[in-house]
Amino acid sequence: MTSKRRYSVLSVLLAGFSATSILGVGLALYVGLGAAYENTRNLWVMLADVDLTSVQRTMQERMDEVDKRSNWVAEQVAESALDPSFQYGWNNAMRALAAANMDVMAYGLVTGERQFIGYNPDDMSVIRRTLPMDDMLFSELAQIRGPATSRTGFPRWDPYFDKTVLTSWVPLFNDGRYLGTFIQYLSLSNLSDSLIRGREDLPGTPFILIGGNRVMAHPGLRDWGTNTASKLIDDANIARSPIPLPTISDISDPVLANIGKSERIKTERDDDGEKGKGIQLSGLELDGKYNLIVTRQVENAAISPIIIGMHFDEELFNDEWERLVLASILGGGVLVLAILVAIVMSRQFTKPIRKFAAAARAFEDEAIASADVPQLEGSRIREYDDAARSFNHMMIAVHDRERITSLFGKFVPQSIAKKLLASGTDSGALPPQQTEATVLFIDIAGFTSMCETLDPNQIISMLNAYFDCATSIIESHSGIITQFQGDAILAVYNVFDDLENHADAALDSAIALQKEVHSRTFEGLSIRCRCGVNTGNMVAGNVGAKARLSFTVHGDAVNTASRLEQENKVLHTDVLISESTRILLSNPDRVIKAGEVLLRGRHSMTELYTVPSDLLGLS
Repeated sequence: MTSKRRYSVLSVLLAGFSATSILGVGLALYVGLGAAYENTRNLWVMLADVDLTSVQRTMQERMDEVDKRSNWVAEQVAESALDPSFQYGWNNAMRALAAANMDVMAYGLVTGERQFIGYNPDDMSVIRRTLPMDDMLFSELAQIRGPATSRTGFPRWDPYFDKTVLTSWVPLFNDGRYLGTFIQYLSLSNLSDSLIRGREDLPGTPFILIGGNRVMAHPGLRDWGTNTASKLIDDANIARSPIPLPTISDISDPVLANIGKSERIKTERDDDGEKGKGIQLSGLELDGKYNLIVTRQVENAAISPIIIGMHFDEELFNDEWERLVLASILGGGVLVLAILVAIVMSRQFTKPIRKFAAAARAFEDEAIASADVPQLEGSRIREYDDAARSFNHMMIAVHDRERITSLFGKFVPQSIAKKLLASGTDSGALPPQQTEATVLFIDIAGFTSMCETLDPNQIISMLNAYFDCATSIIESHSGIITQFQGDAILAVYNVFDDLENHADAALDSAIALQKEVHSRTFEGLSIRCRCGVNTGNMVAGNVGAKARLSFTVHGDAVNTASRLEQENKVLHTDVLISESTRILLSNPDRVIKAGEVLLRGRHSMTELYTVPSDLLGLS
């Protein structure tokens, strides 16, 4: 089975934190920068709208005041309260008007002789001028139409005043008799000044258009009369005639000149169904720069259409954009710092988990020694502390269990001890079972005479060394030692543990033991041993009293193995095996026939086999 790729808790935490942080901060910066940029643009548009609304209101208030004054004069004349032909009374009335803030350059009376006799409201100086023929159309039309309210003429450049002017006029009638025309000259240059006033340090260029392409107010209009209108004046007569307002191409403003090429930008007002009302936002790409144009059409203007507006290029957003970029860099720095802090904190938080994993691997690798039990340190984090204490208690319990198993295995075979501990009961009994197994019976040759001549301590030391060697060999071949009887050893193969080649395992144990015995001494003593190997059915189980039990095997196969060990004396061999064992060997030719004997308790001869001397290391 293919192993799955594994990831550490630290990497998962850091990856998750980094991904969510980068994604969150990235989205926040992306959305935030876009929203901030959009909000900044909308803010400037809103400020422009406020300025335009203020200009529109100022224009409307000035025109309303002028219209009120014209209509008041016409009413006074119609009611005979004021007579233009009465010079004294008329002059006093005109001076009285000057006492108020008239906000006009000149006002007075136009007679049929193309003469304008008026006053400058600033110093009440008298103004006399002969009007051009086209200006006299006001009076002529007034005489034809009869009494009417105030009218407003189309704004033009007036060389006499050297300014852009707007005329407001009203015919004066008394009892159906035409007495003249009251006219007021309103300076539009003041309107341009009012557009600029207070905006000297602010971006954007304000403007007012009339008739679609005529410039009514613009910062550049102040110099237009001197620089441009003078070129259109050929003689004195033309100089005294009004000149049409400049077009958008006559003012040195390329954005205004190309305003017809701008593209409408959709705003929230369009979504609200207010398209065409209030402000309109347009964009114009010009010379590699993108310009925003904010316009508002003046509703119900005396002269129309009038459009007031303001344009500015997006460079004014550069400072704001640089601040946003700086904020983004600082945000990125904070993110990096947060990731570094997260790395440190994650390593601290995952340190107990790594220790737990290392201890678990040590336990899994069976690297637990009696003096090397892993102990995890406590933690201030409740869950880690609980896990550490539980793991420590578990390791102590496992160590105690291993210790009990080790001690128990000194008196009971290890495999049996593990089965008894895993049984879940305290009876100490295993269910008896009948099985085919191989028995190895081992005895030391001449042990009785040795006991008569040697010191008891020397005998015990020799036996312990010999038994340690024999036990190691038998258990390495999956055998189970059921009994130590004096100097004899009873070992079985394929009991409780399924062992397929149990006959080979028993024979290999006998051969290995013979080689070891013939090649070494035990506590300085040379010994010889005899081995009997037999295979057959037997019963394995616990026998004894309730308070003391022992594991053993019973059956004729066990007795036969003991008798084969004894027959080594007769046949002068070291290892004897039965026919039943030879048949089960993977290679029966490993053994040779040793002879036929009549075993005790048998009625027929039994063929016995032995191992050649060269295989035993005796040659």
